[in-house]
Amino acid sequence: MKRKIILSVFAITLGICSCGNPVKTKIALMTKLEAGSAVGRSEINATKIFIEKYKANDIDVVFYDDAWNPDKTIEAYKKLRKDRIDIIITSHTSACAVGIKEMINHDRVFTLVTGATTNLLSGNDDYIFRNIQDVDLEQKSIASYMNRKGYKNLLVLQDMDNEAYTTPARSSFQKYYVAPVYFYEISISKVDSDYIERLFRNRTFSALYLLIGGYKVTAGTIAQLVRKMSPSIPIYYTPWMKSPELIDTAGLSLNGSIIPSHYPPSGENIAVDSYISLHKEKYGFIPTFISLNVYSALQILYEAISNGNKTPDSIKKYILHKRKFHTDFGDVVFNDFGDVEKDLFFTEITGETIDEIIKNF
Repeated sequence: MKRKIILSVFAITLGICSCGNPVKTKIALMTKLEAGSAVGRSEINATKIFIEKYKANDIDVVFYDDAWNPDKTIEAYKKLRKDRIDIIITSHTSACAVGIKEMINHDRVFTLVTGATTNLLSGNDDYIFRNIQDVDLEQKSIASYMNRKGYKNLLVLQDMDNEAYTTPARSSFQKYYVAPVYFYEISISKVDSDYIERLFRNRTFSALYLLIGGYKVTAGTIAQLVRKMSPSIPIYYTPWMKSPELIDTAGLSLNGSIIPSHYPPSGENIAVDSYISLHKEKYGFIPTFISLNVYSALQILYEAISNGNKTPDSIKKYILHKRKFHTDFGDVVFNDFGDVEKDLFFTEITGETIDEIIKNF
């Protein structure tokens, strides 16, 4: 009898301790945390704003630096697994995502991707979900927009540094684009200005598409170079170049450029505009747009967790059952494989001054 009483008291005490100090559900955020990077700072701030707004004190977001580099991504993944985390949000590139795909599924770790569009993640019944279009739908949207413009000869500069994204993107774009197109391969890490100048000396192009991802904003230097040779040519970017840092490198060459985005242009979505204003007020700079994807991913995961789903399998089951999620920035609808289908928005940037460019960006 005495033994039973002692055990009962122990159980009650344990229960009180558990209630007073509930165990938080840990979520890993894999991103680029290098000093000065707007990417990592924007995403850290996104988690802070979300947790503060929803008083989400029962989750613990732990940050892991993958530098958006495939090798470092593997290291970061192994570290978070050593820390016994099995729920992840990623913002890295397609090359990084492909590098840990097999490990994620082997370990049964639920992963919500906010940046990698590679079709190698599409149509699989696995533990990798996405809250963005895959590369085929993304490029279909871009090609369809250009088709409506009726360009006679389009130049595409494909960055081979992120081939896991740009090669399937090229394939999909070619599938949907109906007019003549000329592809040339470049390395954004070591731009050959003489090579680009020769392209424009030998031929006249009606539009330029910079098929570059991963927020490699040095693409802006290419745009400036092209503007010197062809001042009025429309210049297209991918959605992964919509970053305030692009303004620093592209400058006034952005006048006459077109940037697709996962979110409407300024003035068309109150929630997006309010978030950007809040972020700028709190932290002093305009956030990257991929950080809105991270915020949305966190909101989806938090809903699942708040409804008692704290394991990879239960989260996966919850999301596939509910399908449609109302996030602060718009609805996200998942299909049978955890992929989403939604349109891109296009912003035609105009401005004779940097202030006008920023306003229309």
